[in-house]
Amino acid sequence: MGAEEPEVRVMPGPLRKMTTEIFCNLDLPEQDAARIAECLVQVDLRGVFSHGTRQIKRYVGEYRKGSLNPRPEIRLIRESPVSALFDGDGGIGYLAATRVVQTVIQKANESGIAIAGSRHHGHVGSEGIYARMALEDDLVTWSVAGGTGWQPPTDPNASIWNAMGAPPMCFGIPSEEGHPFVLDMNVNMFKDRDRMNEAMERFPGTVVKSLGMRFVSTLLGGMLAGRVPPDEQTGKYADAVRGYLIVAFRPDTLGELEDFKKEATRVVEQSLKLQPMVGQASTELPGTLEWKREIAWAEEGIPIGKEQREMIEETASSVGVKVPW
Repeated sequence: MGAEEPEVRVMPGPLRKMTTEIFCNLDLPEQDAARIAECLVQVDLRGVFSHGTRQIKRYVGEYRKGSLNPRPEIRLIRESPVSALFDGDGGIGYLAATRVVQTVIQKANESGIAIAGSRHHGHVGSEGIYARMALEDDLVTWSVAGGTGWQPPTDPNASIWNAMGAPPMCFGIPSEEGHPFVLDMNVNMFKDRDRMNEAMERFPGTVVKSLGMRFVSTLLGGMLAGRVPPDEQTGKYADAVRGYLIVAFRPDTLGELEDFKKEATRVVEQSLKLQPMVGQASTELPGTLEWKREIAWAEEGIPIGKEQREMIEETASSVGVKVPW
């Protein structure tokens, strides 16, 4: 492997194995480590590298400094036939969010619609992971996540734009065949402040809508689902300050399931036959490119670039794990 090589192809199986070993070496139970690895590699398979195995370095750092609980005991706090709230016990968000989604799927299948959330955990990663879990049961979902303990910015020159960070929001809609519609997005559309100022002058509606969605995700994911009552706050796990919320419902609560799935497929397929927008190499909808990559890269391997490769190599070596390339 020469330094000039831009990327190597790594099969998902060995990448999952390596990632599982890394977290096991940090005292996580093997089942939990494997679940985190599955989530990260699934996202890499779809080409969303920002939320895939690039995150290993971050999580290893959080475990090493003791700001995440390596062996959380996730517990149910409150429940009704159509709702549930879980406490993540200071662990990483993937584990709590997985438990939440498993529960919301069960309740939505039984009652037609359900809502569930979690608190006191770390990063949940790409929310599309959880939308796709529910799509296996033909459920429509909407989800948000956010940090807790919001405080106004201290910079005297801060505007309302600086009031919120970059929380996620995701929608999942089932279809009959082909790829389902999954809109998994960071709702901060303008991370570059200069571009935001330019957009505010030319397209103010777009900026205001992005700001509004950031408030929605933080208020509902962080402040509502994620809030830990003051008398239960210990401060033991400093990075367990996130919440997650998901709503799921069966399409047949409003109409015929199979008819809806056929219509969803028809709308998507016929839309993809139209001309691409300016700047697009091909006509795409949210999730179409990712769906194509997941199918192809499962056979061809995931292209891991030099920067990501070196980051993983350094982190894996620090915990005594060999990389599969």
